[in-house]
Amino acid sequence: MLVLAAVPEISAARLQRAVGHRFQFLPVATWTGTLDAILSAPLDMAVLDPALEDTPRAQEIERICVLFPSLPLVLYTKLTPDVVPVLLQLGRVGVREVVVAGHDDHPQRLSDVLVNEGAHALSRQLIEEIGDLLVHCPGQLRWAIETIVREPAAFHTVQDLAERARMDRRTCARWFTKAHLPPPSVVLMVFRVAYAHRLLQDPGYTVENVATKLGYAKARSFAQNVKEVFGMTPGELRVSLTPDEAIQIVRERFFQRPAAQPARHLAIVS
Repeated sequence: MLVLAAVPEISAARLQRAVGHRFQFLPVATWTGTLDAILSAPLDMAVLDPALEDTPRAQEIERICVLFPSLPLVLYTKLTPDVVPVLLQLGRVGVREVVVAGHDDHPQRLSDVLVNEGAHALSRQLIEEIGDLLVHCPGQLRWAIETIVREPAAFHTVQDLAERARMDRRTCARWFTKAHLPPPSVVLMVFRVAYAHRLLQDPGYTVENVATKLGYAKARSFAQNVKEVFGMTPGELRVSLTPDEAIQIVRERFFQRPAAQPARHLAIVS
């Protein structure tokens, strides 16, 4: 999972030590850099310090809450007299998870907070939806498929996927068939579009922003893929489906489990 770390370097280091390789962190040092990262990177959550630029402020985080409400937020900051009113103000706009540096930021607490917030992320939900289909796939292929879900812009071709799984394209395709998955090219498209649905829920993203963020050279190509997956335009998708409804459509259209074979009864001849 990719986590934006808009916190001081020492806090970012504590976050990384607490969770090891379970999360990747994208560090930024300014509020401008924070907004740029949200617009451009496939983030699963953000850890923010209201005092990122020294003086504690709520304005930038409130703006993120308004423009990108689907992005889970965790505040990680030192408790000072100037920070307290900012935390109260952010609590009123719905920010609930706060970790106080030097007080309750021991490794287990940091790990628990990130894991709990990450459990609500779309990528985790999608991985859980298809987990049983991946049980018998080689470990490298499972890891590559899960990476597609977490970082949908990182893979542009089936060759990219096969190389990440350390196998050739033909072998990769055979494993997909064996696991009752759609062809690799379809899976790549579906996961990119499923991720796009989450982004389109946020008013801070335009359709063009989302297309660019997910690696599409043209918004028209993105719109065609949205039509193939959900049967509607990006504009319609933005207002028509809840996250749960979108996941249900993806599951029913592309990840149906094979029907159980009826038991065969042998006639006993006496």
